[in-house]
Amino acid sequence: MSDNSNMADPSTVGLAAYGLGLFCLACVVAGIAGAAPMALIIPLTLFVGVVHLFVGAVGFKKGELFTALAFKIYGIFWLTFGIMQLGASLKWFAPPGDTIMMIFYLAFTIFTTYVFIGTLLTCTAVILTIGSLWIIFALLTLSIYLSNPALATYAGYLGIYSALNGFYVSAGGLLNTMYGRAVLPMGSAWASATPPSDQSRSV
Repeated sequence: MSDNSNMADPSTVGLAAYGLGLFCLACVVAGIAGAAPMALIIPLTLFVGVVHLFVGAVGFKKGELFTALAFKIYGIFWLTFGIMQLGASLKWFAPPGDTIMMIFYLAFTIFTTYVFIGTLLTCTAVILTIGSLWIIFALLTLSIYLSNPALATYAGYLGIYSALNGFYVSAGGLLNTMYGRAVLPMGSAWASATPPSDQSRSV
């Protein structure tokens, strides 16, 4: 069995890709950049998806279930979104309808709900990143369900905030490791894992 103890933290790479992809995409969704930059957004989302799948694979190898699960599934989101946009732009298939997009966003809202609960055991910076992502997916779902485009615009602006949080966590992973001290504080966990009692272990 290989020793993975000296492997770098893959989530630092994954969060940098998350920040890059979400920042650019959120600017489009918020209406800051307009629709023309999709020529940039499409390859960017595809590359972010590939990076996330790679980070998830390294997480599995290191035995980090949270890293593996989160980045693998969010990698599916980025790749699916990029392929949908690419296919529609090249007229390979019709753009997806509102109902299926609502279901798509709702599915990731559900997934992000329990990922967010897991982040409560990590640190404040990660909690805020995933917590804001949960609100983004919820707003995108509601924007379609309620036929309220303003909610999608709010999701775009919140996406900029979440992307900056992702950059912060990634920068902390890099700088704190290189300098050997907390150059960028990450904050404390909001919950603690409770070991099962002797009685629960015997059940």
